[in-house]
Amino acid sequence: MKVAYLDGIIQTLDRMGEAGMKTWLIAPAQHILGLDWVAPYLAGGFRDARANRVFVDGKVRHLRPYDWWVDPSVIQRRIALFREMVAAWYGHPALKGWLIMDRALEWPCPEKGEVEIVLQSFLAEIRERDEFIDVFMGIGWSELLDPKLVLPLVGQVSGLRLSGFDGWPSGIEGKQNPVNELFMAAYMGTLARWVFDYPVEVEIGWSGFDKTSDLNEVIQAGECLAGQGLNGVSWATLVDPEPWLYDAPPWNLKSGLNNIGILDPGLEPKALIETVLESIRSDRQENPIKDFIDLDKDDYLEDPHFHLKRLWHHFLEAVR
Repeated sequence: MKVAYLDGIIQTLDRMGEAGMKTWLIAPAQHILGLDWVAPYLAGGFRDARANRVFVDGKVRHLRPYDWWVDPSVIQRRIALFREMVAAWYGHPALKGWLIMDRALEWPCPEKGEVEIVLQSFLAEIRERDEFIDVFMGIGWSELLDPKLVLPLVGQVSGLRLSGFDGWPSGIEGKQNPVNELFMAAYMGTLARWVFDYPVEVEIGWSGFDKTSDLNEVIQAGECLAGQGLNGVSWATLVDPEPWLYDAPPWNLKSGLNNIGILDPGLEPKALIETVLESIRSDRQENPIKDFIDLDKDDYLEDPHFHLKRLWHHFLEAVR
């Protein structure tokens, strides 16, 4: 890892600290704005139109992953790089917490023992320097369709961050608009908290919020999300890109992706954003909506694909 890159992050943290701001560091960060960003040695090395779209060496390609989980040399390399990052950033007054293993279970999917080795190594690097700082693990909603890898790990981290709402599970009905996205985040977050029995925060902001959104419906959906007892909410991106970046990845890969930030390129809050944030910060529901879950956990785990879709309809009936 280049020292200049580490220095650049430290300078950003310095500016945030001077402004009295706190932040979380995502490391290693894999899934950003709907695209997997991978180092060349983590890609399979050959193209396949059926493979996932990933960003490698400055270009978007369809590549299969290299199964680095079973390669001790790559595991050691990743741990060494992580150690370098932690050593450079730990103790900074602007650093509030860490988000590790960002969607790492998806590309490629590992075995249980492999995950535990890497997770415990990352945690050890952090805990040796600060045993009290919060460390969350980043997962996608796909882990609700196959929870077996995550279930044994939850006790080792402070909580889970659930993301992936740039796309919805197959068979889930409903247009991906701002209102439905807030309801989906509330539903998925509640389901994840029940399945994993652990603190969960959710990532939102993929649909954008503009003057075409129905204000009352947005407030209702935001208050629903606020009332579900989740640990927190993060936004997909803070600032929209400058226009000259519209034709560059990742913003050119999906319509509207250049307009989902909280702030416009001039760092001004966008229309409806303050209202959305206010509704998400509210806590007007004394009792989170959980009675839509009409089965026990073992039954859910027998057929997560079926129950994930079925319970979504039950949730909408309960909140609307």
